[in-house]
Amino acid sequence: MKNDKSYSDLAESSSLKKRKVNATLQEVFIDMIIHEAILKEKKSKLQKQIDDALDLKDKKEFMLLSHEMKHLITLFG
Repeated sequence: MKNDKSYSDLAESSSLKKRKVNATLQEVFIDMIIHEAILKEKKSKLQKQIDDALDLKDKKEFMLLSHEMKHLITLFG
């Protein structure tokens, strides 16, 4: 089997593939960071709402928000 590509062509092709993989990994990491930031903000707001419900002695709201927080923690840790 004859390979018509030169060493430099093969090296360039390999380099291009590595750059594509690195770009894909970078996109995944960026996506993870964004989702983590959104999750932290949601947990923080939810905790504030739970605290407010406790201060107001609003059992119904507290139970609803606590259930939502429990669900969030179960899904995302």
